[in-house]
Amino acid sequence: MKMKPVKTAVIGAGMISDIYLKNLKNTFSIIDLIGISDIVSEKAEKQAQTYNIRHMTNEQIFSDPEIELIINLTYPTSHFEINLAALESGKHCYSEKMMCLNLKEADILDKLRREKGLMLGTAPDTFLGASQQTARYIIDKGIIGIPLHALVNLTRGYFITQNDSDDAYRKFSLVYEGGGIPYDMGGYYLHELFNIFGPVSKICGFCPTRDKARPYLNPRHSFFDTTFEVESPNTICASMIFDTGALCSFYISSEHKVTRNTFEIHGTEGILYLADPNNYGDKVYIERYNGEKLEFPLCHPFSQNSRGVGAADMAWALRTGRKPRLSFEMGYHALEIVEGARISEEGENFYTLKTKFDRPAPISSDFYGGECEERSLAEKP
Repeated sequence: MKMKPVKTAVIGAGMISDIYLKNLKNTFSIIDLIGISDIVSEKAEKQAQTYNIRHMTNEQIFSDPEIELIINLTYPTSHFEINLAALESGKHCYSEKMMCLNLKEADILDKLRREKGLMLGTAPDTFLGASQQTARYIIDKGIIGIPLHALVNLTRGYFITQNDSDDAYRKFSLVYEGGGIPYDMGGYYLHELFNIFGPVSKICGFCPTRDKARPYLNPRHSFFDTTFEVESPNTICASMIFDTGALCSFYISSEHKVTRNTFEIHGTEGILYLADPNNYGDKVYIERYNGEKLEFPLCHPFSQNSRGVGAADMAWALRTGRKPRLSFEMGYHALEIVEGARISEEGENFYTLKTKFDRPAPISSDFYGGECEERSLAEKP
């Protein structure tokens, strides 16, 4: 039976909006994309023309009785404000990472969504991609035995931007509270860890802000050598234990000139080598006890950039009465881990996670093109 599409609008017409709009418009039949708004009207107008949707204001989106789902693609410092307004207007909401700046704001959103019976989910949805779902298959089938330890290491350099015409460092809120790399890239790794292990039990770590006053280093930009203040942590280094008993060594920092990505799952029978969780279709490798390292074929869909699949999953959940894979609880848990590392550092002790979530159900390998989600995943006869 064909489901009635969910009328959807996007708030935020920045860089990431292109791939969202393309996929929501062309890939997922459950989404009826009707409009877009942005604080810079010209940006929204351009995207509206490109994707043949309405150029709207935030107020028009919030007050439109036909719109059921709002996708929040604004800057991190605006996430709480837009998510709150969406819920207050009676709309379900899917937000870019993270849902807000701190746990106090998250608690306000939690209370409101419960009172109104609304869904609020948080990106990233990359763990629904081909690489990550193939990894989930490898874990669930016991191909590397019992997973005991995850090794995460990401080094990047956010303090040098290659953008000549934009103060990208400021524009994407990377220096502001809640916008640094533990909140930005941390979400990708945490959601993939959640996909494999489920909830974290305890965390002990550090979440420092290095060189809080620093110059802008792009010599091609008018802000060159201007000193600005860094408000957000730019490194997280933590040890975690999951409810399953598995351990994790977790280091992410934007303070390096060399970019490196390591993501490994060590099991009793082998090692799983994961790709960049920011991508959907990178190669996955396994190494067994004989030392041979082999590429494991991707056995799931969404190998291309499929941003928006999480919002589509929420729309399917809305129509069928199940929980979305990108649940509020999981998004809250990711935020609590970063905040927990900061609390652990301040108190010099372990932080025990207060929240839990249901480990998301895997995507079926039958789910192609966004057309048969419920038939292949949740509603098999």
